[in-house]
Amino acid sequence: MRKVIARIFYRLAGVNTVPVILGLRNIYILPTRHGFLFLVVLGAMLIGSINYNNNLGFLLTFLLGSLMLTAMMHTYSMLYGLRLVSIVARPAFAGESAIVEVTTSGAGRPRSGMCWYFDHQTKVTTAVEPDHPVTVFVPVPTSRRGTLDPGWLRIFSEYPAGLFRAWARVDAGTRCLVYPRPVSRPASVSRTASADGEGEITPAEGVDDFEGLSAYQPGDPPRRIHWQSYSRGRGLHVKTFGGQAGPDWMLDLDAIREGDIEHKLSILCFHLLQCHRQRCSVAMKLGPQAIPAGRGRAHRDRCLRALALYGRS
Repeated sequence: MRKVIARIFYRLAGVNTVPVILGLRNIYILPTRHGFLFLVVLGAMLIGSINYNNNLGFLLTFLLGSLMLTAMMHTYSMLYGLRLVSIVARPAFAGESAIVEVTTSGAGRPRSGMCWYFDHQTKVTTAVEPDHPVTVFVPVPTSRRGTLDPGWLRIFSEYPAGLFRAWARVDAGTRCLVYPRPVSRPASVSRTASADGEGEITPAEGVDDFEGLSAYQPGDPPRRIHWQSYSRGRGLHVKTFGGQAGPDWMLDLDAIREGDIEHKLSILCFHLLQCHRQRCSVAMKLGPQAIPAGRGRAHRDRCLRALALYGRS
């Protein structure tokens, strides 16, 4: 209820959901600690100049005051007109940082010293170029499986002088899945008869023939990341290959005796990833829920989603 009330309040106060262009209704600006100290010094200089009727003191005071006003306008302009195109949250494993991809457009001018973060978490500083969209990867720590609400996206800048801070708050309006943290423990897994016969080799994702690129998903081997596309600003992609796959395997939650339910789900997650890396077809049983045998990244993601949402209302 508090989150709903907060969303309504901030929306009335000028906090918008993407896509949004930052402007007068949703940008705030105040002096920083250094800015307040600078104002105190300017006030003391002004009082001293008036007291001693010192023209050079007046000149220096008004010169520094004009520089401060100029710095304030430049700081505000770092956010003014910035367009947030989309916010997408990528799945992550519990204990890791979920990556939220924020796509922005500079709207005609370069912007420096831009800081991005979610609810007092790790800050990411980057510059936004005016000619093409820029994707900012903002980390959000995770601690438990399920669905994660990253909260409000904060954007601020103190460029160029650090005397003022301009900031904006945006409702991310996105959720990300948090999978169980993989735990390496022995588990009772059984081989099942595949559609082509027990133990037959069937074509599947492998390591023999290059087939193309696909979007990076948590758990993909680092050696398959296509760094050339990442260096060109196209995001993380992995190389996919065609090859041979092994027989089917069954992962049953009830067959694991040790630990609580979270520990059991973590064990299943580990064995699911192992089967995927070995290109084995795998089926899964989570209490009354049964996932038929399959292979490939789409099937792995389906199983990971079931693990993440098991028992969650």
